[in-house]
Amino acid sequence: MYHFPLGLAEGDAFCNRVLERKKIHSNVNNGLNTVIISPRRYGKSSLVLYALHEINTPFERVDLFVTLDEISIAREIIDGVNRLLNKIIGKPEQILTLTKDILKNISKKWSIGTDGVSIELTRTETKDNAQAIRDALVILDEILKKKKKKAVFFIDEFQEITVIAESKGIEGAIRSVAEKSKNLVFIFSGSNRHALSAMFEDRSRPLYMLCDKITLGRIENTEYIHFINKAAQKKWKKHLSPDFFEKLFQLTQLHPYYINLLCGRLFSEEKNIPNADLVEKYWKTYIGEEKSKISLELSKLSLIQKKILILIAHGLATRLTSKEILQKISTTSASVIKAVQALITKDYIYEKEDAQYAIVDPLIESSLRYYFSSNKLI
Repeated sequence: MYHFPLGLAEGDAFCNRVLERKKIHSNVNNGLNTVIISPRRYGKSSLVLYALHEINTPFERVDLFVTLDEISIAREIIDGVNRLLNKIIGKPEQILTLTKDILKNISKKWSIGTDGVSIELTRTETKDNAQAIRDALVILDEILKKKKKKAVFFIDEFQEITVIAESKGIEGAIRSVAEKSKNLVFIFSGSNRHALSAMFEDRSRPLYMLCDKITLGRIENTEYIHFINKAAQKKWKKHLSPDFFEKLFQLTQLHPYYINLLCGRLFSEEKNIPNADLVEKYWKTYIGEEKSKISLELSKLSLIQKKILILIAHGLATRLTSKEILQKISTTSASVIKAVQALITKDYIYEKEDAQYAIVDPLIESSLRYYFSSNKLI
């Protein structure tokens, strides 16, 4: 079995997250809405889907990554409502009368039909996308209430609402349902943790204080050693060396995506059990492969932002407004402060507990060290 997927991790490919899974189980059972926050490619979607498959509660996932405007956001959410309805209603014909009664009390702008296999809830005339989302979720909640069932509605890449939507109407529509429902539980996640945090932590936003927050960190190295050695035992009939793991963790910084990427390549391409030198060789090869991608990523940044990233990559992670560093990168302290804040907001860097800055993506950090010298910034 392939143990190191770069997409969703399912079944035996899923590693640990025991505490986070228990928290999701508890929140669902207690009717608490949840927001999952972490940097990109930390396995948020995999975690939620794995945890939801472990419990006997119907759920549906809606991915807003594919949306372009408010209309497509509404369409994706309504389609998700329809899919979830068909999971909870049993035989379609048995629910039509009940649903029609609910529709009469909510809005005349909705109809429901069946082809004998599934039902479909359709909006007939409303152009108010926020209202359409609210109506669909209210209808779903009312049906759950009548059926005495609980369900989970998982909205992934949720920050797209704040990027696309022209107002806070959609956020308000979701809150109006989520804060009152005892049968429909919401889980939100997304790849832009700062946009997502703002949606739930800014008191001026409709979703403020709506959810219990789970902040996803990196998996402990001891968990990875156990997980990876289990796979190595199956493939090579022996465990990997401590030096192998030391190099793997040093290069990937325990970032889940890069752990999976390197191990996936090593396990699929090496006939003999790999050592630390092979880990470094594969990582350098990957840096070369991703050079154009990293270049494109850095092209989105200002010159001062790129210089600061290079400094941090080379270990100059404190006192960024010192006279020495300002002279080195030919700028002012105000410009550095502004650039640092922009890099934090864009999720390129974060501030550690020891007041040092660190780069979120280890591939970007390694690439900057590999291609740029901290002594050639002027």
